[in-house]
Amino acid sequence: MGAFWGTRVMEIVKKHDSGGLIWKRIKLTSTRKANAKTRLRRVWQNEAVLKACGTSDASSSPGVSNTESYTSAVKNE
Repeated sequence: MGAFWGTRVMEIVKKHDSGGLIWKRIKLTSTRKANAKTRLRRVWQNEAVLKACGTSDASSSPGVSNTESYTSAVKNE
């Protein structure tokens, strides 16, 4: 009976020459792992910014964006 060895393999989708898509298995090196972590941190940071912007817009009067309320305030002066 052979031993089972866990392999660190990442599957990616690549374009095939004939126009289709194929799954390709590549080894997950420390560099690829670090790059993936960096990409994930960037995505999480972007999501946090979008969520914060969404909550600040929701805190203003409903149905009116911050720019609309600002322009109406300028017109009234």
